[in-house]
Amino acid sequence: NPGMFQALQWVVSVLMFLAMLASIAGIYETHFVGAGATFGTTGASLSILSFAVTAHLWIKSLACCLGACQK
Repeated sequence: NPGMFQALQWVVSVLMFLAMLASIAGIYETHFVGAGATFGTTGASLSILSFAVTAHLWIKSLACCLGACQK
């Protein structure tokens, strides 16, 4: 059913967007909360990597929802 598949794509896209927002919050928390601005820690580096991965996956899932999906 094409309509159900399209709805599932939009649900995945919304979930990826929420994951990206959570990773932005993680970047803020690991870099600026606590002892002030801290850079170079393992947690800070991993939070930036998680943001990059979730942003990429969100953009890719959004492109699929808009009809520009590459297999």
